[in-house]
Amino acid sequence: MAKTPTIFFRDDVFDDQFARTLAAVYAGASDLGEAFSAARAIGAHATPDKWYGGWLALARNVEASASAAAADGHSVTARGAYLRAAEYYRQAFFFIRHDLDDPRAQDAYADHVRTFAAAAPNLGVAFGEAVEIPYEGTTLHGWFFSPDDSGEVRPTVISPDGYDSTAEDGLAYVIGALERGYNVLTFDGPGQGRALYRDRLFMRPDFEAVLTPVVDWLLTRSTVDASKLVLFGRSFAGYLAPRAAAFEHRIAALVCDPPDPNLGLHIPAVAGSLAAPTIELEMRLSAEKREFFGARMATHGLTDVAEYFTTLREFDMTPVAGQVACPTLLVECEGDPLSSTGGADALAAAMTAPTTRITLTAESGAGGHCGGLGQKVWDGAVYDWLDGVLKGESAA
Repeated sequence: MAKTPTIFFRDDVFDDQFARTLAAVYAGASDLGEAFSAARAIGAHATPDKWYGGWLALARNVEASASAAAADGHSVTARGAYLRAAEYYRQAFFFIRHDLDDPRAQDAYADHVRTFAAAAPNLGVAFGEAVEIPYEGTTLHGWFFSPDDSGEVRPTVISPDGYDSTAEDGLAYVIGALERGYNVLTFDGPGQGRALYRDRLFMRPDFEAVLTPVVDWLLTRSTVDASKLVLFGRSFAGYLAPRAAAFEHRIAALVCDPPDPNLGLHIPAVAGSLAAPTIELEMRLSAEKREFFGARMATHGLTDVAEYFTTLREFDMTPVAGQVACPTLLVECEGDPLSSTGGADALAAAMTAPTTRITLTAESGAGGHCGGLGQKVWDGAVYDWLDGVLKGESAA
């Protein structure tokens, strides 16, 4: 699998995250000049602490400019600056998530949510409303976006978070839907966003138990076309979405990028009982490894590597993949490390619903995780297919 070219940071983990902020430009949620300024301040050889400090400094400066613009009555400037500050606060806490009680992470997450809300409801690219979705005696936090405030009934994209995203930064990945006249719902499920950082609700493999209450709530909204609900599964949601769609049959179409039906296949290929001790040693020797695995374990409420690997094996939806009933698009992007375990092959082989597969190449500009910097290329491929499916045309 071809490796995506380095943008700035020597370590791929940091560079891939930097690409997320650059791609947020499509939503007006970052600025290239600001982003590269932060990168230069951090330096090409990033560490979690340098990353936190560099992005936090930028976020605070941009928020200060937003507040000044708002005080002077410059609403467009203020809205844009608040939206960008939200993205920079998200980056600030990204590599310190292994400890959910770290006050730096807690504060930066709260600032991320607060500044995003300060930019709403008119975000420039959409109208956004913070929503609370009833779920098992509590509520899940989300955002309902519309292309305008006309009240028109529209098809609606449901876009759950991934392993490390939030309902707020989900906006950057659904601009194509809003441009084409769809509503969008992003939300923090267990193990994600507010559900994790504040409420300590942890990731669960039976995601249908999360999605069905979300769909129930969504269908109470007058602007949602009940016959045209679309479920997106990007990044970690490449497992969550198809798992839920196997049981929740009010979904009209499913998109997975990358398809990731069996997370147990991501367990490091170290022989048997040596896997957990090997990773534990790497975590002791490397702050980056400690964060990589620690943040993932935290989403499951775990601190033990062996227990984490055991839990990952529970996230296998291939036995129920044949129950998915809606047309499905499986997207693979060249250079996406999550595509290396053959998830698309496994899911396609297990499904009986009409299934289409596409590959987006690095040459096209959409190489890397979930299309990387090529979000417009991704949008063209995915929404052209989706438009046809919702019009009743062939899904193949």
